[in-house]
Amino acid sequence: MILLVMMSCQQGGRFDLSEIYNKTEVNKTLNKLNISNVQTQNGYWELVKKGEKVEAELKNDGSISTIYSLKGEQNEKLFNFYNFSIEKNTGGKIVENSDKIVFVNIVLENVETFNVLKKLKEKLGNPDQIINDSVFYNAEDDKVKLVLKNFVKNDIKTKKDEFEDEYLIYPLHFVWNTNGYIYKYTLFINETSFSNDLVIISNKAFNEKLIFGYHNPKQDPIFKKYYNE
Repeated sequence: MILLVMMSCQQGGRFDLSEIYNKTEVNKTLNKLNISNVQTQNGYWELVKKGEKVEAELKNDGSISTIYSLKGEQNEKLFNFYNFSIEKNTGGKIVENSDKIVFVNIVLENVETFNVLKKLKEKLGNPDQIINDSVFYNAEDDKVKLVLKNFVKNDIKTKKDEFEDEYLIYPLHFVWNTNGYIYKYTLFINETSFSNDLVIISNKAFNEKLIFGYHNPKQDPIFKKYYNE
């Protein structure tokens, strides 16, 4: 069961979500922030077959997670990531378990999308995985122009299919597995710019199925290689 708790705590300073593996007294720090939507989750998620359907259910094993949902600019401005701010009105989600942050999902400033990527590479090293996407190659297409403008040449390539149609291949997801956490940074092409999405999940939370949406680790298309039974 998830219980909704409304919190009205004293305003605190900005909480840096980078290098969360080094954070101490997480509960104490988060409880000082004025986060308006907090939930308590008892246990982990398990897939249960009910007739022809399979549903995710919480199983209470004594583990307690606290889910912080960021809603609106007032909550978003309480956090940053390597001094990059959260994109206005995109929300976010942070989960604490055993006085550690075990999950983060935020969108950082769109205009800083490639600076964030540069910082991630600088701090985390070479990605463990790069998952590509493609777009039909037309030099006059706005998406193609954006890709060619923003990516370094080594990150992109062209490829023809069996019909001799040419496609531009570019990175969609960058994934790192380091310091007990999995990082996934996703780049999205909009009409005139890029946006992003950052997911950080601890190996512990992933393997123990603490996070809804990542509760079927064996079948996760990107993270399944990090699952240890």
